[in-house]
Amino acid sequence: MKITIHRGTNQIGGCITEIESNGYKVFIDFGEQLPGTEAVELGAINGLTCGDISKSALFITHYHADHIGKISDALPDLPIYVGKTALKIFNCLETRLSYIPDPNEAARHKRIVERIKTINTFEALQRIEIGGITVTPLFVDHSAYDAYMFIVEADNKRILHTGDFRGHGFRSKGLIPTLKAYAKNIDFIISEGSNIQRPNATIQTEQELQKDFELHFREHKYSFVLVSSTNIDRIFALYHASKNAKRCFVCDSYQTNILKIVSESHKQYTKFYDIDFNQKTSPAGRFFELKRKGQNPFSFVGKLKSYLEKHGFCMLIRSNDSFQPLITEYAKSNDSKVFYSMWNGYLDRNKSAFNESLFNFVKPYEIEYMHTSGHADLETLKSVFETVKPNGGIIPIHTEAPEKFKELFHEQINIILLQDGDEFDVK
Repeated sequence: MKITIHRGTNQIGGCITEIESNGYKVFIDFGEQLPGTEAVELGAINGLTCGDISKSALFITHYHADHIGKISDALPDLPIYVGKTALKIFNCLETRLSYIPDPNEAARHKRIVERIKTINTFEALQRIEIGGITVTPLFVDHSAYDAYMFIVEADNKRILHTGDFRGHGFRSKGLIPTLKAYAKNIDFIISEGSNIQRPNATIQTEQELQKDFELHFREHKYSFVLVSSTNIDRIFALYHASKNAKRCFVCDSYQTNILKIVSESHKQYTKFYDIDFNQKTSPAGRFFELKRKGQNPFSFVGKLKSYLEKHGFCMLIRSNDSFQPLITEYAKSNDSKVFYSMWNGYLDRNKSAFNESLFNFVKPYEIEYMHTSGHADLETLKSVFETVKPNGGIIPIHTEAPEKFKELFHEQINIILLQDGDEFDVK
């Protein structure tokens, strides 16, 4: 067995991992580089973008663009595997993006939508055979819903590829029990390290964040929350926070479609994903889908306006000018608040990922920053490594500081630092 990290040994996002055995190849993730990242040009990758693909397959850990965004560049007949719900969410997102005004970007997203039609899906613990390689997905918590680690087995060796994960989400309590049950006799861990440079960071749990939002919603009658449309657990937490605060919950049709995908697939497992989309509940937590005609800005009119102003609301927004007039109208009120619930690096001019259009969108308002990371903190990384105890060591990826792994963990475990394109022989 051989491991090659084609990209991602010294950067966050855009990672591509290849695991090869006797001519068969499993690739894990094929995503875009994050905005602001120094471009790393990829050469042709045999079995992925060129050459013979009859013995290859691509597995996607989750639907974030830095993990799945380049799938249309893979050869057309290459088998691709994604989680069932993740694929539905990704398809909804990409279909929407295929109608954006920029013709080049719209065309790129249209190609992705076409590629989605050919993708295979899997469920947690389903064993998938690619020649002599077996891949088993393990469900994990991340800011993308339906995210997975993968156990890859071949040549009597077992590799755990973590993808992106965390230990402070609503579903994180299953992380260590899952690893204890299924990640036994692991030889190497290929681990993300997005937060490795924040060893002293205390990360707020999603449960704590929900309670904080509830307090704010009680205090502010009109709340607007800028949040990623695919940060599923955050959005459902906002719904429950508004319900507990006896406020209505408002979002547009696109966001409603995303929520319905999750609710219809998973509400039978937990009430957390159960929303009454038919507006039959009491004012507390009553759901409203805000629609508009053509390209007109969003607005509250007639009975809806008077109802929401009577009971108060939490409205989900995105950095789209269509939301601006409505926010501006209510921002004048002392009862109003605009919350920013995404990574603050997008608003920091000193960060490479600074997003000027997003910055300009929030600039007119006094915003309250309320967010928690989608990635594992140092304590969670330690817990995972101590639980799995890989025989051979850890290979860091999805990090800007791989050397930190050596600094922090070298006394307990072997750390293998690779460069993009290095071929590592698993012995």
